[in-house]
Amino acid sequence: MLNLIPKSMSKATFIREMTVDDLNGNPVEIELYQHENGGVFAVDSSYLEQVSEDEPVIPDLFADKFRKLHLEGNN
Repeated sequence: MLNLIPKSMSKATFIREMTVDDLNGNPVEIELYQHENGGVFAVDSSYLEQVSEDEPVIPDLFADKFRKLHLEGNN
């Protein structure tokens, strides 16, 4: 498989979706991803649905300056 991710982008791979309670006790669906540097983070699934395009613009949380993050899997 060819790697078509531009050098100006980082990559994160889907781990799984799960439900957690927010601070008010309301259930929230989150998606867990592992960054290519090894870090793990979660994104609210409803946020990803709102910004879903062919390739949503998600900033790389682990970059020093703005860099687009490519989310792989569960798309």
